[in-house]
Amino acid sequence: MTPVEKTIVKSLVAVAWADGTLAEPESGMIDSLLWAFGASDEQEAELREFAKKKRTIKGDIVARALDQDARELLFAHAALLTHADGKQTPAEAKLLKSLAEHLEFSEDAARRISEHAQERAKGLRG
Repeated sequence: MTPVEKTIVKSLVAVAWADGTLAEPESGMIDSLLWAFGASDEQEAELREFAKKKRTIKGDIVARALDQDARELLFAHAALLTHADGKQTPAEAKLLKSLAEHLEFSEDAARRISEHAQERAKGLRG
């Protein structure tokens, strides 16, 4: 797992906490990313420990550590994560808007990525 991939997973933990809990299916998506990014046992343990505590965008996402492609990847996964359980809560929508601003996306770019993620989430559930 690269440092950028680790930053993305940590950032998604903050997104998963948006509704005040980290539960299924969000935790399952994070597990999938750990597998997809090839996290070592040590990295998995570290990130699972990190995920035990409530995280926030401003406190835990280091946007400057990510290039534009990584920011887009992070935002797409975050948008997908907010739709993982079939509904995006108002808290998740607010967090996604805040994340878009934090990552310096225009409203149009954020909307495009979010809408695509919503369609993907429907496909994954159905």
